[in-house]
Amino acid sequence: MKKFAAIVMCLGLWACQRTPGEVVEKVLVDWGVKEEPEGYVTGSDRVFERLREVGRSEMRRMNYEARHGEVKFQEDAGIGGKFYKEVKVYEDCRPVDVRARAKSSKSERGYVGFIDYTYRIYQSARKSSRTEAEAETADTLTDIAGRDTYRYHFTGGGQWDGGEGELAKR
Repeated sequence: MKKFAAIVMCLGLWACQRTPGEVVEKVLVDWGVKEEPEGYVTGSDRVFERLREVGRSEMRRMNYEARHGEVKFQEDAGIGGKFYKEVKVYEDCRPVDVRARAKSSKSERGYVGFIDYTYRIYQSARKSSRTEAEAETADTLTDIAGRDTYRYHFTGGGQWDGGEGELAKR
């Protein structure tokens, strides 16, 4: 009962600072009952505007981390084979979605943004040893392309927390 009384008192004080119409308007807009007034920007809108910048920054980071690539082995007729280097290069990013994150005991209130990245695979020439393949530059563009979606966390104010994205299964 004390909590209820405290909440009612706080709402009353908060309502005194605004006209009665403003309070009702704000509640109706927040609950989606009434259309948003001209120029009204939600937290999700602010985060969505920042996603392109976050995507570009993360794309540079991911390309920098993957610049050395991965050495793979290609079998020839089941007996021998050749080594080659393969590098995934992210070429473009596109903001997809923003969702409000519910407050739980583990996390604070905020937003989760999703960004799609398109990539192409580059490969090096085939070499007979792993060491030679590691020294090669993966500069041959293949016809392998794909898309990855990453999840990023934002604060309640719409600021990116700076953390690396998590690969999302969408």
